[in-house]
Amino acid sequence: MSSLRLVVYTDAAHRGGAEVNLSRVLAALPEFVAVTVVGVDAEVVDWLVGFRQGAVGVVLEGIRDRTDVGRMVAHRRTFRSLRPDVLQFNLSTASSCQWAIAAAATIPGLPIVVVENSPLAVWSSTSGRLKRLTARRVAAHVAVGERTARSIEHSSGLAPGSIATLYHGLGPVGQVLVERPDEPTLLCVARLDPVKGVDVLLEAAALVAPPTRFVVAGEGGELAALLEQRSRLGLDGRVEFRAVPWEVRVADLMWAFDGFVLPSRVEGFPVTIVEAMLAGLPVVATRVGSVDEAVVEGVTGWIVPPEDPEALAAAIEELVADPAAARGRGAAGRDRAREHFTIDRTIEEYLLLYRRLLGAERWATLTGG
Repeated sequence: MSSLRLVVYTDAAHRGGAEVNLSRVLAALPEFVAVTVVGVDAEVVDWLVGFRQGAVGVVLEGIRDRTDVGRMVAHRRTFRSLRPDVLQFNLSTASSCQWAIAAAATIPGLPIVVVENSPLAVWSSTSGRLKRLTARRVAAHVAVGERTARSIEHSSGLAPGSIATLYHGLGPVGQVLVERPDEPTLLCVARLDPVKGVDVLLEAAALVAPPTRFVVAGEGGELAALLEQRSRLGLDGRVEFRAVPWEVRVADLMWAFDGFVLPSRVEGFPVTIVEAMLAGLPVVATRVGSVDEAVVEGVTGWIVPPEDPEALAAAIEELVADPAAARGRGAAGRDRAREHFTIDRTIEEYLLLYRRLLGAERWATLTGG
């Protein structure tokens, strides 16, 4: 039995949700899949390689723009030399990896898979034209959520239904010791970036009656501004910002909290919500991206409009006011996540995709059956 040579490409310069999604897939793929991670940032590449025994990392200089022909040629040469059975691009926005995809698209007979992790639209009309052009050469185009897929199609001018949905699930979550106050405490796990709406959460927290507290786990460039906002709102004693090292699985910390809040302005299919559901937490989240494909309003949690602190605060107050009902929603969320959003199901769908691209004969050679 030979190996399926999977080459995965990312142009990410930091570890965000798209890279976390990819790390889980790499860790769970079966042994007959030989993985090479190609990227433009050594730290990101090394981090991803660390999730899979035997994986190889390759770092290239990023392609700046359409005039950067030399680096496009270098990308193409690298892709050819690796002789992948499948070349998979992991996109954090609709315009991610676009010139690398264009370079790969010139290699005859190479199956290309594009994975969309975010509904963020293309950066420009030129980027949209390039996306439409390369989409003709892509063998499979998938997104991590149904609404994310439709949003990318609409913003990029792609044919309706041309992007399939492949949810990125998770493995079981554990329970490690975590400090938290005795008072009702809700957790938010988010990069400290404007798109995550942590500022909206602070506005909502100011409307929620004490003694309810909040822990915001995450790092990012907005920390100073958020700390100033926290002080201005008189929340220094009720909102804690906590940095969580990358080697710590935040999902294993969630069990100790009373609920999970995600106040995002933009999302794809946020894995933090699935983590919270698997940990048995009721979820309060905004109706953006594919959030409501995971959270069922009134059953597993609460869904409120984005940019609405009053609605967010009201949902939090309702959660805190009836702990038994909140625990019931958390239990329902756990059941739903275990049924629909597991990593085993995700890997099964990826393998079905690869089998379709390679054909039954080649697949039988790889798998021994």
